[in-house]
Amino acid sequence: MVALPLHVRRFRKRQYDQAHLLAAELAKATGRTAPGDWLKRTRETRRQVGLSEAERTGNVAGAFVASRAVKGQEVLLLDDVFTTGSTARAAAIALREAGATRVEVLTLARAFTLA
Repeated sequence: MVALPLHVRRFRKRQYDQAHLLAAELAKATGRTAPGDWLKRTRETRRQVGLSEAERTGNVAGAFVASRAVKGQEVLLLDDVFTTGSTARAAAIALREAGATRVEVLTLARAFTLA
């Protein structure tokens, strides 16, 4: 189980990482592990709120790098909110490029806008 990480600057500002907290609790409840070093956000990205789907995709493209420890592993990627999937997709790509055999995404909430 891998939490979708905040950038270190955003973490320092907030003093918590909600996805990491969720992953830790879910791992404990299910008897699994949630290594905190399997996925890193390598660059700070703009907040996604108010961006179009294309802008969101560009904003997070290449923003993650995964550890070689994921090689051969099936990974459950955990985040708090799923909107367009751009962030989860960028993180999943990094995990697959590092050798994860399968990546599934679990989120606490699904956000959408009524048109």
